[in-house]
Amino acid sequence: MTKLFAINAGMSFFAVAKAENEKEVLTILVNRELEEQEDFGIRAHIDDFSIEGLYGDFFRDEKGAFIKGHILDYPRHIRKMSTKERDTYIQSHIEKNARDFWKNHPFYAELYLREFKKYEAVGKGVGNTFRPHFSEEFYFNTAKLIITETDWYGEDFQIIEIDLTDCNYQLIFELTLEE
Repeated sequence: MTKLFAINAGMSFFAVAKAENEKEVLTILVNRELEEQEDFGIRAHIDDFSIEGLYGDFFRDEKGAFIKGHILDYPRHIRKMSTKERDTYIQSHIEKNARDFWKNHPFYAELYLREFKKYEAVGKGVGNTFRPHFSEEFYFNTAKLIITETDWYGEDFQIIEIDLTDCNYQLIFELTLEE
């Protein structure tokens, strides 16, 4: 039976979808996001091997991000390392974080890291036109993880079933001011 679902991401995004269940709603949402062709869409985010893209989510260790304010101002414990030691340390954490992100799809982690190595081989300089080669299945599953496991929408993400069986309205959200 088809139902209505509210998709809420705070101030960033609110929509209503008609679907059989929450899994189908998520599929609809992921496909919508993947259809966006802008430079700031989810597909571009996945393809961006800078700290602004998905790669940036892996650029951290257990103490926090390796960057502050988009400047490579490494935390003290990393600044104390030699250049070679620092590069090895950062690369090992990027690889670990990518594998953790795709824990249920280890092949995707290896594919992503392999494409990143190709990007590095081409060079990070201005004019680098390298585009990774990912399958639509990779984009779909990665976009689903980004939506459900990161702060893609900037707020808490919720899918709420709208059920008007016993009444003619359903409160989705109410802001209450405490005195």
